[in-house]
Amino acid sequence: MKFYELPQAVEAAIKNTDVRPFVRVLFELADGDVFIPDSDILEFVSTSYKSSDGGIVNSVELVLNNKNALYSAEVNAEYTTGLGVQIWYCFGDKANTFFRFHLFVDDNGFQNQETGFLNKTTTIKLIDLSQKLNDSKLQKNWTDAQTVIHSVVCDKEHPEKSLVHLIASRGGIKASEINCGKLPFDIPYVLIEGTAWKELCALARAYNAVVECGKDLTLSFIESPYDSENEYSDDSDFSLNEKEITHFRFFNNYELYANNIRLKYTRYIQTERQELWSYSDAPVWYDENMDAYYPFTDDTRRIVKDSDYEAIYTAKNFDGKTRNVVFADSIDSETDFLNAIEVTGSEKPVIIQYDTTTYKDRAIIQLGRNRELIGLKKASITGRAIISENNFSVFVKDDSEIKKHGQIVRNVTSKYLSDDLFENKPFYERRANDLLDECVNTKGGYYLTTYIPLIHARVGAFMDIRLSENGAIKKVKIEELTFRYKHNEAFSSEIWVKQI
Repeated sequence: MKFYELPQAVEAAIKNTDVRPFVRVLFELADGDVFIPDSDILEFVSTSYKSSDGGIVNSVELVLNNKNALYSAEVNAEYTTGLGVQIWYCFGDKANTFFRFHLFVDDNGFQNQETGFLNKTTTIKLIDLSQKLNDSKLQKNWTDAQTVIHSVVCDKEHPEKSLVHLIASRGGIKASEINCGKLPFDIPYVLIEGTAWKELCALARAYNAVVECGKDLTLSFIESPYDSENEYSDDSDFSLNEKEITHFRFFNNYELYANNIRLKYTRYIQTERQELWSYSDAPVWYDENMDAYYPFTDDTRRIVKDSDYEAIYTAKNFDGKTRNVVFADSIDSETDFLNAIEVTGSEKPVIIQYDTTTYKDRAIIQLGRNRELIGLKKASITGRAIISENNFSVFVKDDSEIKKHGQIVRNVTSKYLSDDLFENKPFYERRANDLLDECVNTKGGYYLTTYIPLIHARVGAFMDIRLSENGAIKKVKIEELTFRYKHNEAFSSEIWVKQI
């Protein structure tokens, strides 16, 4: 990932210490966007980081001078929770600007504070859309899980079959508001049941992608090394040297090291049409040829007396092993089902109920015998199925590293992995090997501060650092960013990076 592209004038000002950077704040009001007075901005701290869920989160704490008592809902009803706020960085004058964040006032709203007569301030905490996407109460049909079959990870040309778009739509995000690459890996079956944000993060972790509520479009799902159309770049896009770094601290990141990876997931496989269910409830009799049949001599059999008899589907995998079915289609019609019933005599059961649509892993059946004595030889349902291989696992290890450090295992689970080939390997196998390589090559990281306003830096972007005049240049990846601005103090950038 690269840094954001800057306007030429702003780029020239980044390392010019004679040009002071400052922050501008815009409120998105109903009657039009309004920049608040620059002199009212006392403090501004922005933080961007990769959360434990796997997505990038942006937040801001803003302190305003409220000496004129302007910033409250009593003065303007729009000054409250949910107000859209834009953050711009400027250099020298208001002509050299860069739009960096689009955020929203959090649930605490405008927090006013007064000490004495003159010290009046307003504190506003701003959050990005990720927090709204992580609130189940704000999701479309948030109480209902969504079953998706034969989708791809992301494809902006076909959003109706793109998991990124389907998940985002549960959070109210339109296809036109999404920036994504192309990951055409087939996911035969998945159940979407978490919040939109958690599901998008899980998908991003599976494909090593960056998911963020971006500054330009509402949502970005980008920078996967497995993208089939968009070039992935790990080139360094900026550099800091020892003269520009005001403080640094090393940390070893050893908790990220592993030399044995177990990648586990429930593997879903599409089958051809086959028999999914066959009646086999006791009691069973045998004819003179020792062929089984089922006598319907009264109405005590569940399939006759109960209106909710479940014909639960199973199917065989390519190895001939029976597996549970999670989804079935191309199911026999009621007519086909009846025609396929085999009996010992001439009388067939009548069908009272044959429901194959309410559930996708079973049929609801009820048969009647019209007081006839019926010997049922066979009643079955045929269809096409998606079966589950529970706890399917891939194990990869580095024997040389195990010999040096002992076995250190990391267990990784995902429901979004694919069997599709990537560079002649099943994707799940390639992903496991890439995870192993990443864990084995953990090199530690740094906390850095600099007076350089790294306003175009992004979590996930690559850069170079040099810590001493004769020291080596180290390539690093940004893990967290903090920008600190005070009205009467120097601008400060704080970054947490890991060495590559």
